Amino acid sequence: MKIGITGATGHLGRLVVGKLKEKTASNNLVALARDTQKAGDLGVEARLFDYNKPDTLVESLKGINHLLLISGNEIGQRQAQHENVIKAAKETGVEWIVYTSLLHADKSSLVLANEHLLTEEILKSSGVPFTILRNGWYTENYTASVPTALQMVHYLVVQERGKYHLQRELIMLKRQRLF
Repeated sequence: MKIGITGATGHLGRLVVGKLKEKTASNNLVALARDTQKAGDLGVEARLFDYNKPDTLVESLKGINHLLLISGNEIGQRQAQHENVIKAAKETGVEWIVYTSLLHADKSSLVLANEHLLTEEILKSSGVPFTILRNGWYTENYTASVPTALQMVHYLVVQERGKYHLQRELIMLKRQRLF
């Protein structure tokens, strides 16, 4: 059985490939990525896979039994991209698609929610068995921005009445004799 992981060179994709390698032989895994060179260190077969190039997807999905469709990151393009993947998966006989959607996609007011809901509808009407993972916001989405924030602002952790302040806020408070 072959498991294909889309977005395999991204943060989540790399984590998934690593965990799956602990559970199954590497030759059962296929990293699907826009740049196969970036997948070289994953230790699994890599195939060219670009959501925006539907004419190439069928060839890349040949022999894949189960597919993890990691949501694209291009806001406004996801529905079309995901539809390209789902159609190609159906055409090649993928037996199961697991899709990373959005937590409370059916109730969320986030701009992203509609794209995820539309993808879910495409999956439901595809005829391919599927699982929808409605993931919450990943902590890594915050921690990835920490190094940049630390370069831009000097932090001084000061707790005053249960609140934390930036150094510049503390200076302003001192000038106003509020602290």
